[in-house]
Amino acid sequence: MSIRKKTMLMLFVDYLLCILIQLLGLFVLSWILKYSWGYPVYSIAFCLTFFGMQYSRVHNAADRAWKRKEIKPASEGLIMAAPLAIFNLLIILIYACMQGNIIPARDVVVTTLYSFPDDAPRVVTNVYLIDYITSGIRVWFGHLVGFLKTETPAAFLLISPAITVLACFLGYVAGRKKFYLSELIYKTQEKVKEKFNE
Repeated sequence: MSIRKKTMLMLFVDYLLCILIQLLGLFVLSWILKYSWGYPVYSIAFCLTFFGMQYSRVHNAADRAWKRKEIKPASEGLIMAAPLAIFNLLIILIYACMQGNIIPARDVVVTTLYSFPDDAPRVVTNVYLIDYITSGIRVWFGHLVGFLKTETPAAFLLISPAITVLACFLGYVAGRKKFYLSELIYKTQEKVKEKFNE
């Protein structure tokens, strides 16, 4: 299997792994979510995690290609990002059509719930298909949940494919140029130590 195809496949695996990490993060970081700033911090942390996973995957692919002398242009990173980004864009497009009732998911009643409050007539609540779909969308794009309130606008979800494209492009460019963030961090730490010891 070529480096490109393997990386494209592994980006999907990384995405699923990121969803699992986000779900575990909800339990581990549940104490943060009690604060008003907790949800945005949760999303920033997991957007950075998602970015880092995609970046490092493509960076490693560029590094392997460089070692094999298969140096390709920087657009190779965009090509590697394309399947995952297009897949997410299709999900967002279908969801937007459901929100706009072009695909009539808002009219389909899945179940009806009855509640009986004290000293009041029974309350009937219809649960629509779009409610279940929205829950699935919020799990699939879990790294953005902290920025969303009660509504889940389809246009806002475009941030996720944008992160994928940006991470893959920057990862491939950095891999081609043999640029490592760890070396940058190490050099910065050394400079700070030198300044501090003066």
